[in-house]
Amino acid sequence: MGCLLLAACSGKSSKPALPLPTGHFEGPVTIQGTELRAVLDLREVTPGKLQAELSFPAVPGMEVPINNVRYKEPQLQFEQRGGFPGQVTVNAIREGDFLRGAFLLDSLRAEFVWVRRGPAAPRQYQEQAVRLKAGSQIQVATLYLPEDTVSRHPVIIVMPDSATTAGGPARAAWLARKGMASLLLSPSASKLAPTDSSARQWVQAAFTRLRTTPHIDTARVALWVRGTAAAQVVHGIEQQRPVAVILEAVPLSNAGEAQPYKALTRQRIPAMALYAGADPSVDVRQSARRMRTAIGYGRGNAVHVYPNANAYFLLPGSTSTAGLWSWPHFAAGYVEDVEQWLQQRLSK
Repeated sequence: MGCLLLAACSGKSSKPALPLPTGHFEGPVTIQGTELRAVLDLREVTPGKLQAELSFPAVPGMEVPINNVRYKEPQLQFEQRGGFPGQVTVNAIREGDFLRGAFLLDSLRAEFVWVRRGPAAPRQYQEQAVRLKAGSQIQVATLYLPEDTVSRHPVIIVMPDSATTAGGPARAAWLARKGMASLLLSPSASKLAPTDSSARQWVQAAFTRLRTTPHIDTARVALWVRGTAAAQVVHGIEQQRPVAVILEAVPLSNAGEAQPYKALTRQRIPAMALYAGADPSVDVRQSARRMRTAIGYGRGNAVHVYPNANAYFLLPGSTSTAGLWSWPHFAAGYVEDVEQWLQQRLSK
């Protein structure tokens, strides 16, 4: 009785703490009359720490990994900053097996109710910190390793630039879900000086580190590099011999800037160049034309231009003349082009 009285006098509640709101939640999000089904998987990765995955099954490739999740009973909050797929913010209240709250995409707001449908699906990959050293410089890259029964995985070294940093984790996770490990490097600068060799050094360091990384098939290593860093990386390509190279948004303002990419053809390294039609960082029409001339069409080489897509290869959300909202989605063919091309190059 004394203990009970003491608890009452101290003002502290004897109500037991509720477990974290883990599970697999589903429900619609409706913006301006257009409904899209959302799926949220919440997992407790360490005591008191939540990890989330927000996806939209009707939009292929639109799965967003979120590691910064905040929960203080009964409020759940998380956000995805940057350009992929926009700035997403979720504020919700747990009500039993329901999450009720507000979903914000940039400046648009929608109310939602999502219901728990069971335990959260396990993540299809694990993240590992990988320490890289280039000269006196050190960076910690992230390896996304598929969680499956395969003993050795092909791997793509992914180097975004500072303009597309926000999309890096989602891209690496997408590749891992498709059975391809990915090593996400720190972004390069949007514009590198000709004398700056940092991108090439980091790629070399990544190749060196992967040779001693468990579960990696070092005979199947590909590169995905964006922007001006590509010229550096290609310059030393004969030393690393990747099995395939994706060149994203590479600016080629004259024929001379396209010359280094002819080395890919000489070395018989398959290359695919990707350009988003509304990417402001590059003259898409001229760059794509010069890249086609440089790499040609042999050995599976390809150059793809996705009209009206932004730098993340997304068609931004918009409102039709009828007043209906069109959700952001990847440009037609983009997801399929990348997956099929990589699987053909990386399959044994």
